[in-house]
Amino acid sequence: MPTTAHELEPISRGVRLFSHAHAQPRARRATDVLLLGVSLFGLLVVGLVAEPEPGYSVALTALLVALPHALDGLWRVFVDMPFVWAAVVFVVAVVRGRRSIARDMLLAVAVAILFWLLLGRTVTGEWPSLRDAIDISDLPPVFPAARIAVPGAALIAASPHLVRPARRLGRWLLAIGAFSTIALAISPLYGVIAGVLSAAAAAAAVHLVVGSSGGRPSLDDVQYALAELGVPITDLGVADRQDAGQFAVTATGVDGSDLIVKVYGRDAHYAAVLSTVQRTIWLRRPGSPVGFGRLRQVEHEALLTLLARQAGIFTDTVVTAGVTAADDALLVLSRTGTELVEPNRVVTPETATDPRFVGPDGTDRIRELWDVVARLHGAGIAHGQLDEDHVVMHDARLGLIDFRGASVAATDAQFRSDEVQAFVATVVLGGSDRAIAGFVEARGSDQIAASLPYLQPAALTPDQRRMVRSLDIDLDDLRDDVAAAIGLDAPKLVQLRRFSVGSVVRVALPLLAVFFLVSALAGFDWNEFVESLQDANWWLVATGAIVAQLPRIAQAVATLGAAPIPLPLGPVYALQLAISYVNLAIPTAAARIAVNVRFFQRQGVPAGAALATGALDGVSGFIVQATLLVSLLLFTPLALDLDIGDPASDAANLLGVILAVVAVAAVVVVSIRKLRSFVAGWIRRIAEEAWSVLRGLKSPRRLAMLFGGNLAAELIFAAALGIFVLAFGSSVPFEELLFINMCVSLLSGLIPVPGGIGVTEGGLIFGLTSVGVPQEAAFAAVILYRLSTFYLPPIWGFFSLRWLEKNTYL
Repeated sequence: MPTTAHELEPISRGVRLFSHAHAQPRARRATDVLLLGVSLFGLLVVGLVAEPEPGYSVALTALLVALPHALDGLWRVFVDMPFVWAAVVFVVAVVRGRRSIARDMLLAVAVAILFWLLLGRTVTGEWPSLRDAIDISDLPPVFPAARIAVPGAALIAASPHLVRPARRLGRWLLAIGAFSTIALAISPLYGVIAGVLSAAAAAAAVHLVVGSSGGRPSLDDVQYALAELGVPITDLGVADRQDAGQFAVTATGVDGSDLIVKVYGRDAHYAAVLSTVQRTIWLRRPGSPVGFGRLRQVEHEALLTLLARQAGIFTDTVVTAGVTAADDALLVLSRTGTELVEPNRVVTPETATDPRFVGPDGTDRIRELWDVVARLHGAGIAHGQLDEDHVVMHDARLGLIDFRGASVAATDAQFRSDEVQAFVATVVLGGSDRAIAGFVEARGSDQIAASLPYLQPAALTPDQRRMVRSLDIDLDDLRDDVAAAIGLDAPKLVQLRRFSVGSVVRVALPLLAVFFLVSALAGFDWNEFVESLQDANWWLVATGAIVAQLPRIAQAVATLGAAPIPLPLGPVYALQLAISYVNLAIPTAAARIAVNVRFFQRQGVPAGAALATGALDGVSGFIVQATLLVSLLLFTPLALDLDIGDPASDAANLLGVILAVVAVAAVVVVSIRKLRSFVAGWIRRIAEEAWSVLRGLKSPRRLAMLFGGNLAAELIFAAALGIFVLAFGSSVPFEELLFINMCVSLLSGLIPVPGGIGVTEGGLIFGLTSVGVPQEAAFAAVILYRLSTFYLPPIWGFFSLRWLEKNTYL
């Protein structure tokens, strides 16, 4: 019998605490990794600046404490509310048989208490008392705030399993409890912040150990939501293919039509902003949803589906879209076609091809698919995940489904990615020979040549990458075959070479020079140096070592701004780590350029544009350094006092040699016709590709990423150096640290020593001693700083390089 809204009124959701009536499958989620990392870093920063407490924190705490004492009774009630709500959730979980949730809450409380004890001991030098933390009588303020850390950890641990109103209530009670904790002088502002961070870190750690629920709605919830939107159905079930961030349900309409229901539930934990950021920015997977809001994603997919159908593409019919009273966003689609690829099928070389593509009319099928792609692109739409999983057939007609990651008014790069995805789909469904023949027939040589650089794993969907590995398809060989079919040379990728013993020797010798340089410093006392190491604050050393790893994230952001196409942040960050290994293993500029060019070529960027991107990133970094240096010289008392003697004669000799070499090379090129034509064409091609990169800089977003990333890197480097200096009992103003670090960086760039080894260390030691840091402390701080920023990153840079190669980013 059809299900109507009237019949479903008795099964209304009503008041619930948990997002699902029964325990759901658990998973370890990337959001918890991100939350744990951010929380731990926040705890390190708070622990660094909390003693003595900053002036603005003292002032804000004093302001809240000075509120009328008539409100103290209200604060005493509010300060206990997080405990009360956590106790309610715990008891309900036990009573309702959700003992795994109760276990998570207890584990999170235990971990939060451990964080609380360790942080209190590190900052104050004494173990905090649990009795003092719980007692709200007139006692000295407790750091950190256990009244926030303990219930907060329990509530955050349970939050993925709760309905959104319950999660919101917990957050509001924590916020009010934090305010009340400060107003009652139980803990200062920084103590409350440390309590919140301890709670978040503890809950994230527990989720990574035991997993957490996705919080997706039940079928009863979906049934009621459909009735509310006026969509009568006779049958309902969970779809075989599920995508992250949504819950797909299959249904049967009263007219017998097959319906696909996509639910972006209000209680879906994995549809949170952090997960969307992880999918769309860090990984930038093809077909990632556009926007963060559930309703926005529904509206986007509905609009693109309608536009595709209007362009003559056979696809789903939009039945309805909307938001229910329970705040679930639903998109209901009517599907009349059948998918060519069954969900969760096991793919082997024998079962990969589809009979409808390998029969006598197989080439026609491939031509029809290319016609569908042409109509879609003619309407200015790029699908984003145009693989075999999203091709459907109805009455011998091909079509496309699932436009959640599609783009209207798409860029050329998005169109090229669609084309290589469609081509790989035809290879899987019809074999490489038929696929290449269909590709050449459907697209001209110029269009294929433009798409060929994008025939890389990075442009494929995750399912296609798995399919390519399962079928043992070599994309490099496939690219060569396509190029040969149209009479072109396949774009060659820059080759990489491993390090040699000579490379290691070239690194080791300058490193030894550091110690000879320091030993030659007048008055250097090795005994005092050893004592300074023993007296160092190793918590600050650990903090400095962690902060020293952050500049490469900022450099990755700068690289994203320089790149002419959208790139995922995760692999670009891995690229920065890999370059740190290359800088040590193969200390030449050519090696770094080769890694950059090969990476960008794997993303479909031509060699010239890849070279221009790397150069643009480097030039922008130099501009940032020069601008900061000039600003410090103009607006601060700092002065640049360098004694470089009279280099006029040496400079003249060097300039003469350079001009002579350039003149000889120019004569040779002009004299040989073939060489002249080759060089002229190469310069013209490089200039055109470089101009395409520079033309994209009119985007304010790219400019902000390019220069902002380089600026952040300089500031973080200086901050890391300052933390190491602080660990040995000295303090240097931040502007002087920035000035010293940039001067040494510019100097080491001018001296032809691989990685600035020896030069950088000596320059930093000289700069720090010039502003009053003892030589022994300066030497120790600089050695630890360089270990953290230059000598240790190649360790994980090596594994990053292997990961990039394994995933064919290099």
